[in-house]
Amino acid sequence: MPPTPPPPGEPLLRIAGVNHTFGTGDAKTQVLFDNDLEVMPGELVIMSGPSGSGKTTILTLVGGLRSVQEGDIQIWDARRGDYRSLRGLDEAGLVEVRRLIGFIFQRHNLFDSLQAVQNVRLARELFPGSDPDRIEKLLTYLGLATRMDYKPAGLSGGQRQRVAVARALINRPKLILADEPTAALDANSGLAVITLLQHLARARDPADLARLVQRPHEEDDGSGRITPEQAAMLAGLTAEKGATSLIVTHDARIMNRADRIVHMERGKIVSNVVVAERLFVAEGLRRCAFFAAILPEQQQAIADGVCIGQHPDLPVRGPAEAKYAGKLEVFRPGDVILRQGDPVTDASRFYLIRRGGVRIDRDSGDGPRTVAELTARDFFGDRALVTNEPRNATITATDTTEVYTIGRETFRRYEAISRPFIERIAAVYGSAALG
Repeated sequence: MPPTPPPPGEPLLRIAGVNHTFGTGDAKTQVLFDNDLEVMPGELVIMSGPSGSGKTTILTLVGGLRSVQEGDIQIWDARRGDYRSLRGLDEAGLVEVRRLIGFIFQRHNLFDSLQAVQNVRLARELFPGSDPDRIEKLLTYLGLATRMDYKPAGLSGGQRQRVAVARALINRPKLILADEPTAALDANSGLAVITLLQHLARARDPADLARLVQRPHEEDDGSGRITPEQAAMLAGLTAEKGATSLIVTHDARIMNRADRIVHMERGKIVSNVVVAERLFVAEGLRRCAFFAAILPEQQQAIADGVCIGQHPDLPVRGPAEAKYAGKLEVFRPGDVILRQGDPVTDASRFYLIRRGGVRIDRDSGDGPRTVAELTARDFFGDRALVTNEPRNATITATDTTEVYTIGRETFRRYEAISRPFIERIAAVYGSAALG
């Protein structure tokens, strides 16, 4: 019977209300607090956060390496055509769950007495009907064609990590759990691994892959490229799509290659951001002189604070996103967003257009006159927040328009802590050219 995917719109992995505690008695310490997360089929999700924030604990719970204490974790079992709940499973049940998953461990966990190819072959024996040539293909793609017969002691740390990646992927798992899979890898190897995971997830734009391939006679600038030979092998290795990856990492090189980034702090998921949306908002902030003056990580933190968790090319789905009130607002055609002469108050905001468009009208005493039209990625409302002057134009939605909003308190926060920022704002907004 062919594998059965989850029902349309349903996740492959569901984490609901998960708490976890280590120790007993006076030494009892809670490390996870009421965590919820859904990961859809074919998604590549990165979990970030400081050491000790609970990332690896969640990964081991999902992987059946620890028992779920409170809440529930459900994984779609394509062979059964139903979800498996990990809550209350005995050891035999947890072993069955582990068979659904490809693990990439930070510490490799290879058998020292076995060659690289034998370590991978041992995993393949769990599913003896799988492609016998796939081992050699995976190891070759990962740059280990001349190291297949080496035992772990004869391999570098990065080479051992790549063997562990091949072992995790040999049986085409639909759920891949990875703990720092690229930390020990150079730029080329790290990119090769994350690109393989992306293409196992779903079909990609060939142009995106072409941008990652090293060109003839191109010098390595340290950023890493995959070779033309590796690119040519991808199609054969990833013909079967739909793999979902949950990756714990601190590797900044791969962050923006994920579909979503889930950030944890002190045992709690505190943000869940679609990468395309994060890049969209961060780009919009950089175009504003006010936010261009602050550090990129500060821009990113602001972007993560307003992102609503879906792709910027998609409209807001419905009432469920009302919880983002004050960070995303939707206006109908003809709605006035700002009115000329309105005073600046603590409730005043900066606006970044997500979808739709607006018209800017200014009345200089002889009647209103349209001075500009703005569309997606454009912004407005920043000048008044800096100068504390009344709004100098009326802004009207011309289409159904979604705007991200950032409150005045954010402006004040960076105004107070960054002297170079203040000097830049003074130089820009003191210009008569800006009105």
